[in-house]
Order: sequence, then structure tokens, then C-alpha cells
Amino acid sequence: MISLSYTGFVVRSLRAHLLRSALAVIGIVIGIAAVSIVVALAQGARAEISRQIASLGSNLLLVQPGAQLARGVRQPVGTSLSLTASDAIAIAREVPQVVIAAPFVGEQATVTYGNLNWSTLVAGVTSGFFDARGWTAATGQLFDAGQVVQAEKVAVIGKTVARELLRGSIPLGQFLRIARTSYRVIGVLAEKGQDLTGRDQDDVIFIPLSSAKAFTIGRAQANPDAIDTILVKTDSTDSIGEAETWITRVLRQRHRIIEDKPDDFRVENLVQIAQARDDTYRQFTLLVSALAGISLLVGGIGVMNIMLIAVSERTSEIGIRLVVGAHPADIRKQFLLEAALLCTLGGLLGLATGYTVTRMIPWALGWPVEFNMTMALIALACSTVIGLAFGLMAAERAARLHPWVALTCNQ
Repeated sequence: MISLSYTGFVVRSLRAHLLRSALAVIGIVIGIAAVSIVVALAQGARAEISRQIASLGSNLLLVQPGAQLARGVRQPVGTSLSLTASDAIAIAREVPQVVIAAPFVGEQATVTYGNLNWSTLVAGVTSGFFDARGWTAATGQLFDAGQVVQAEKVAVIGKTVARELLRGSIPLGQFLRIARTSYRVIGVLAEKGQDLTGRDQDDVIFIPLSSAKAFTIGRAQANPDAIDTILVKTDSTDSIGEAETWITRVLRQRHRIIEDKPDDFRVENLVQIAQARDDTYRQFTLLVSALAGISLLVGGIGVMNIMLIAVSERTSEIGIRLVVGAHPADIRKQFLLEAALLCTLGGLLGLATGYTVTRMIPWALGWPVEFNMTMALIALACSTVIGLAFGLMAAERAARLHPWVALTCNQ
């Protein structure tokens, strides 16, 4: 057991060679700070992705129309008019794993309130859409199936629209003008934030699907019943794959697609898309953490070099200690403790630097961060172990010096 007086001796020795000690510490500070910052950024990014996944809802599939050809050029997915509201009804009725199949139409439109206007997404949906997305009303209420059937001119708005367009007015009961039709606000949605594409999910106005097609968004002349997408919610996560197969089978049959022809629609698993992005962040984190670990390793090598130089410069001191009764084990302990203290000090300063930088990142760049104290303590422990590991060579060299050689080496 190393006594406090022995530790004090080591501290005084480090203070006597302050510049050399500082040089040894710098590499460890950079390595620990880099590890802390990278982990905090990765944790923040993954937490944001988890929040976005939760905001999407659970067990969701997105059915989109296929791509049409225009003058021989394939257009983006969703440009054809292959999906209809009847398809959504068929999916809900014929696919056993499906709980909700909600048709959706939407477009960017200018909404007017008094002398103010705001460009936002106006979406026509059924009441099942809110259940599929797990969307609730913060104030007021959501429209129900009866209001959809009767094509009532009611609207449920997001928090961003309420803030930017109504400017402090009480939203409920206000009338918003969309195109040539006025809609009465009956509810304000609970906040969801950004989605996986970075779009503000609260910058939206929902109106009944029937009202949207009759008064606001209009109908495609080629297919008046056409819709933009169908949002499908399954009964469990495990049944998503089977539901996807069933949906493909039902739609191919309804659209009379023969066996050797491609689908005129596309089914996407929203959770898989989010998880793929999460996996990308995880791999990126491992890569950057490995680079940060290399910098920590380089810092450890720096400590070893500084300690080896210290042994060469302090041979007389080592010789005197051996002559007056110190054992080689005492010399070994001294240099090991010096290396461990240097790396521990570097670890503490690195953690302080990393924590300070991670607190500044959201303010300066707006990136989400989460400082992980557990990982910080592990990094600190690693820095101490590195000090012991890389200080061992210097400690062994010092312990093996013969007193007479040590005393005459610098003569």
C-alpha cells in the first residue's frame, strides 16, 4: 500500500519538472476530450433518432404509388395515380395483420388568417391516421369518422402553425382560409418535432380527407379517387413482414397486375428506415471512437517517452535513493505512480474539456448531445491504466539501475 507521504513525494517530483509533466499530460487531455466529445455527439444523435422513431408511431408501413413514365423518362416514386382510397379500405379488410389503413392526400398551400398568411402542409386524412401516428390533441379535439363522412370544414393544426399564423390568438374556434374554403379550428396537436428527414412535423394542418378532395386539394381528372399514400399500422412489430407480403398480394390483385409485371406501388417499412439510419450512426461512432482511441494511445506513448527521458535525467537522484536504502521496488513504484498520476490528471482535464465543449455544441451549432458519465469514467480509468502500462518500461529501467552506475552516469 502506497502511503500518503510517498504520494506527496511523487507529487513534489512532478512539480519540480513542471514543463515535462505538462508535455506528458497534453496527449492524454486531447485523447480523453476527443473520446468524450465523440461519444456525447453519438449519444445525442441516437437519442434524437429514437425520439423521431417514437414520433412516427409504431408498427408502420407506408404504401406509395409507383413511378410513371413521362416521354420515356422514369419519374420519382409517387408520381403515378395507382393508389385509391378504396385500396386502403381493401387493405384494412383483407390483410389480417393490419389494424389501420389510413389514406392520405396533401400539398403545400398558403393558409390565411385575417391579414396574416403562412405556407404549410395541408393534409387530408381520415380519423384513423391520428391513431396510426399516435397523435393526440394538446387542446381541443381531433375530428372523428362522422365528420370525415360528412366532409365537415374543420381543421386540426400543429403547434408551429398555431404559433406562426395565429400569433397568440386562442386557436379553438378560429377560421383559417385554405384556397377558397374556410375551416374552423377544433384542435391543436401535441408537439412532435422534426421527422427523420428534418421536416417540422408540427408545421401541418389536417382536414378531413373528404373535405380536402371536395373543396381544397381537388381531384385528379385521370383518377378522381387517387390518393398520395396509405399509412398502415400492423398489430405488432413481428407481423410487419407478413403484412407487407399480404399488402403486395392484395394490391397486385386489385390493380390486375400479371405475374411478370412490376408493382405499380411501393411498400416501405418506416421503422426499418429509421433503424438503418441508427445503424449508420453506430458505425460512424465506432469509427470516430477508434480514431479518438488512437489519439489516446499516442498520448500514452508520449507519457512513456517523457518518463524514459525522466529516468535518463534523474539517474543521480535514483542512485542517491538506492544508496541511502531505497529498494528497487520503491523506485519502480515511484515511476509507476508518477506515470499513473500524469495520465489520471490528463484524464480529468480531458473530461473537463470534453464536458465544456459538449455544453457549447448545442448553443453554437444546434446539434443534440448527451454527455455520458459512465463512458467518461471508463475513459478516465483507461487513462490511468494507460499510464501504468506505458510507465512500466521506464519504471523497470529505473529500478534496474545499479547505484554506482547511477551516481557516476552524469559525472
